[in-house]
Amino acid sequence: MKGFNKLDIDSKSIMLHYNGTMLASVKHYNFRVTLYAVRNSLIEEYYDTASSEITRISIAHRHDLKKYLDKVDIGSLFNAGR
Repeated sequence: MKGFNKLDIDSKSIMLHYNGTMLASVKHYNFRVTLYAVRNSLIEEYYDTASSEITRISIAHRHDLKKYLDKVDIGSLFNAGR
């Protein structure tokens, strides 16, 4: 993943869609943000819903992951023991 952020957006997209595993997708402001796992890294892809294009693909850092927490449903874990 060295040099990933230096790649152009088309190269990042090709690498992401061939080598990544989609983990989650959330609506974040005017974007659909999709989180992928690639090797030992987490990558975010920002799709602008207004312009219908991918505007950013970058390595996700710990603080970036907060936007996905509201989408995690752990309710079934509490009901599983009943």
